[in-house]
Amino acid sequence: MFSLTSKKNKADRHVTYKGEKVLISITFDNVIKAIKLYDDKFLKENQKIYIMYRMFVKDYKKYNHTPRDVIRITDLIYKELNKSDSDTGAADNEELYNFFEDAERIYASFLIDYNIDLLNEVGVLSWDEFIALFNNLSEKTPIMQAIMYRGCEVPSGPENKEERRRIRKMKEFYELKSQREKREKQILEQMEKEFL
Repeated sequence: MFSLTSKKNKADRHVTYKGEKVLISITFDNVIKAIKLYDDKFLKENQKIYIMYRMFVKDYKKYNHTPRDVIRITDLIYKELNKSDSDTGAADNEELYNFFEDAERIYASFLIDYNIDLLNEVGVLSWDEFIALFNNLSEKTPIMQAIMYRGCEVPSGPENKEERRRIRKMKEFYELKSQREKREKQILEQMEKEFL
């Protein structure tokens, strides 16, 4: 959780393991890479854990951690991340944004609202700071426009025909891969019902 009075919002912080402070860096780019790593279907879990450890632990070579230590420290890092994840604004199960598919929109949005070039912030901007800024982007930004159309309801009734057509067109334009797959599946199911 973001706090104006805590240094825990900074990227560089530590976790305590066996009485030792282990310096970690929780930058937005590492967290986004970790999300992608978590979803990787080709790597084994132990490989993911080791990669995560190397991504987040600063100067990991100076520590003499055993494989068991690496697992436990990575678990502490996950717990540290989960404190921040409660602020991501995800209300329901529908995916309204994706850090990979929406990378250009997010990049442009930070430039528009905050004049922040995220490429210059790689390795610097903490995840907590990134999420605080992301959650407060204005409606006019490309990512918030996409989120708005992805999550809005299509109006019903004959008086809303043009508005319904416009919103459907915008929803299709902004839809994520997961949403497109869901929509195409629904269309196929409807076609099967009609023909069977």
